[in-house]
Amino acid sequence: MSVRNTGFRALHDIGLAAWFGGSLFGVAGLNAAAAEADQQRTTARITSVGWAKWSPVNTAFIAAHLVGGAGLLAVNRKRAALQKGATGTTVAKLALTGAALGVTAYTRVLGKKVEDLVVHASPEVSSSTTTHLDRGTTQSGRGGAAQAVQEIDKEAGQAVSQAAQALPVGAAEAQRQLTFFQFAVPVLTGALVVLAAQAGEQQRPGDQLRGAVRRVGSALGAAA
Repeated sequence: MSVRNTGFRALHDIGLAAWFGGSLFGVAGLNAAAAEADQQRTTARITSVGWAKWSPVNTAFIAAHLVGGAGLLAVNRKRAALQKGATGTTVAKLALTGAALGVTAYTRVLGKKVEDLVVHASPEVSSSTTTHLDRGTTQSGRGGAAQAVQEIDKEAGQAVSQAAQALPVGAAEAQRQLTFFQFAVPVLTGALVVLAAQAGEQQRPGDQLRGAVRRVGSALGAAA
C-alpha cells in the first residue's frame, strides 16, 4: 500500500533546492557582481560578507534536507533494499550528500582564509562572520534579540576563523581553491537533484515490481 510522506519530502526537496540555488547564485551572481569592483580588497570584502550572511540560512536549509532525507530513507528502507536499482541510487545519493557537505564546509573555511589574508580590519564591520547591529536599534532598547543572534553568529565565526588560521595555504592558493570548490557545490547538489528525480521515478508501481523481479532473478542466478 502506498503511503504519503509529504512532510519528509517537502523538507528534502525545499532544503536541496535552496542548497543548490543559493550556491549557484553565489557563484554566478554574487561573485560575478563583486568582481566588477576596482580593487581586490573590495571584491574580497563583498564576497566574504555576502557568503557569510548566506551561511546560517544555508545551514538551516541543509539541515532541513538532511532531516527530510533521513525520514524518506527510513520509511523506504525495505524498498531500497529489495528493489534492484533503488539500492544503487540510495548509495549514490548518500555519497554525493557527504561530498557536498564536506565541500560546503571547506569553502566556508577557505572564504574566511581569503578574507584574513586579503582584507584588513574595517572599523565599520569587524569581520564578515559577525553580524553588524544598527546603533539606533541597540540604543532604543530593542536590540536584545539581535544581540543574541550576534553572539551566536560570533561564536560560529570564531570557529571558522580558527579553522582558517590552521589552514596551511597562502592567499593565491586559497583563492584558487575557493573558486574551484564554490563551483563544485552546485555541481554536486545539482547531481543530487537529478538522483532525487530518479528516485522518485523508481517509486512508480511498475518500476517497483520490475525492480523486485530483477532482484529475485539476480539472487536465484547467484544461488545457481
